[in-house]
Amino acid sequence: MADQVQLIEVVNLLGSLTRSAHLKRVLSALDPDPALNFWRVMHGNLLDITVLEWCKLFGSDHEEHQKTHWKNVVANQDAFRSELLGKLGVDMKAWQAYWLEMKNYRDQHVAHRDFAKSDVTHFPKLDLALQSSAVYYRYVISELRKLGVARYPDDLRAYGEAFADQARTIAGKALEATLAIKEQVY
Repeated sequence: MADQVQLIEVVNLLGSLTRSAHLKRVLSALDPDPALNFWRVMHGNLLDITVLEWCKLFGSDHEEHQKTHWKNVVANQDAFRSELLGKLGVDMKAWQAYWLEMKNYRDQHVAHRDFAKSDVTHFPKLDLALQSSAVYYRYVISELRKLGVARYPDDLRAYGEAFADQARTIAGKALEATLAIKEQVY
């Protein structure tokens, strides 16, 4: 079983992933094709950090330093995998395809830049990343509650939606404030 420090590290990664994914979605909804490089960098960095964080939680499980990977935290892996696939509404084949898509994006475009494959033609969708994170969070929060740790939100989805609501207001004002600025650095 994972200890409290390990569980808290997982919660922090899940929170970072959730905030990054929701902010990416908010910015994309408000301005899907921004004129300023500043906003383009924000879009790209938010996607990249979401994928990186997700891979720390669900990516390669054989990496020794991945103490946050679900297989290194969850006691009953078969039960968790069944719950995960059931909550996501996917079978193992679809999950493995998504896993490969996220891992390949990370490996080829974020963590280990592969210049032979530098043209990204397909960006990962974040729906399953957010949904799988919510399932993992439920497990980790349950374990933390057993240890008497109560300082984190009960529900990652509700937290993410509240964060997105606030981000929408802030991002709207920030985008509005930069409308008159013309790109000068190409």
